[in-house]
Amino acid sequence: MLYCQAQSFQAVRQAIALSLATLKESTITIAPQVFTHPHYGRMVHSLINVLQQLSVAISITDTTITLKPHQLQSFTATIALHPYCPIADIFLCMAPALIKNEVQSDILFHGVTHSQFSHSTGFIRYGLAPLLQQFGCYLYSATKKFGFYSATGTAATKVYPALHKNAGAIVTINRISGVKIYIASINQEFALYQKQKLAQKLSLSDDTIHIVQIANVTNHGNAVDVFFISDTIPGMLSFTLPLYDANGAFIFEDSMMDTFIEQVANECQKYYDYFPLPIIEEALPFVVSAGHDYTIVQKMNPAVATTESYELCQLFTQ
Repeated sequence: MLYCQAQSFQAVRQAIALSLATLKESTITIAPQVFTHPHYGRMVHSLINVLQQLSVAISITDTTITLKPHQLQSFTATIALHPYCPIADIFLCMAPALIKNEVQSDILFHGVTHSQFSHSTGFIRYGLAPLLQQFGCYLYSATKKFGFYSATGTAATKVYPALHKNAGAIVTINRISGVKIYIASINQEFALYQKQKLAQKLSLSDDTIHIVQIANVTNHGNAVDVFFISDTIPGMLSFTLPLYDANGAFIFEDSMMDTFIEQVANECQKYYDYFPLPIIEEALPFVVSAGHDYTIVQKMNPAVATTESYELCQLFTQ
């Protein structure tokens, strides 16, 4: 039995993912700040409920999760989540175990596609999947209907059997290749302002920043996808403007716009020399599941060795 502590919701999700992928029984003690947060506390129970529906032996008592894993078999299903549950979190929890099967899994999710509390479904396809291909892991995600936080969208996902291959070339990100700004039920002037500011801060030309108007949504939404390019591996980071709080109340104020733009620019400017850390962190459970030496990712960004994700990989590969 492995014992670990999770200081963040991401760590909770990744500890469960690693337990399922390595088939090691685990006890996960969750930090109080996770449970007291109205979104992340709710998400802990959402993860457990979905896994229990898949016959995973997982339970929670107070702030401790106990997991006695078995091989999570391939399956084809539709999973309906509540309108505050990001699809990416559920997918990233189960997918590292599913790559170990000999048959692909096809999962249609109904839930949140874009949220300030998690990755977007687009991140799986354009951010994470290109890196994982270097390790023989193949994922697919297509956003069929946008669902910003507190509304339900749809994403079709696939998890393919991992291939046995040597890890690909270790790369750094050289430049930002483009930006997509998504708006839903919002005046286009809103996006034009973001385009102008991001062009200045990221030194991009107007023709590399595209505005996409999303139709058929039931609430307001705004997201920014920033695309990177290197010699061999593309990457993408996705950011969602927090228009709603954790309980679904509309909280946007004009002052939040410039703060959001600064956040996007500052985060992206970190990765001109190293591969984006959020992508590497999410890749780690897959790298372990596919049987690779996870320490290789330090060459992509040395800062990963200081993360909770990396520490969990150390624990589950002992």
